[in-house]
Amino acid sequence: MRISRISIGLLALIGLLGLLAVPAKSLQAQKQSVSGGRIAGETALGFVGVPVGFAIGYTIGSGFRPHGSSNTGVALGFAGALLGPSLGVSAVGSGGPSRGNFGATIGGAALGYGATVLVLPLASKIPSTKLSIAAMVATFVLPAVGATIAYNATRK
Repeated sequence: MRISRISIGLLALIGLLGLLAVPAKSLQAQKQSVSGGRIAGETALGFVGVPVGFAIGYTIGSGFRPHGSSNTGVALGFAGALLGPSLGVSAVGSGGPSRGNFGATIGGAALGYGATVLVLPLASKIPSTKLSIAAMVATFVLPAVGATIAYNATRK
């Protein structure tokens, strides 16, 4: 599967717009410490949010036809895959007294997808089969990692 430079540019643009939407005051606000368990939970639920978000978006976009083929379904599936990790990270992260910026979380997920697109071809060229598979699986965590970093960077 070839990804065009336009697709990478669009992902980067979405990520930057999400990060630019963060007010400067929230970046300078006093931040409360976050436990490692919360960070792990945010990342784990963000990782689960990718396929769940895609499935929900595709189902809605294809008009709830289980075997239908639809461009709208694919487009909404990708939108769901972008929102899924962001919603997962926000759901776990908002459990305490402080909150992060949801727009920045979406931007972090988009940048994570951009990093996945760039790193995946390199991971597939690793000579050892087991190591190559582990590297490819690890690259699919990057959207959740990006969303987690952006959410906690804007926590106030």
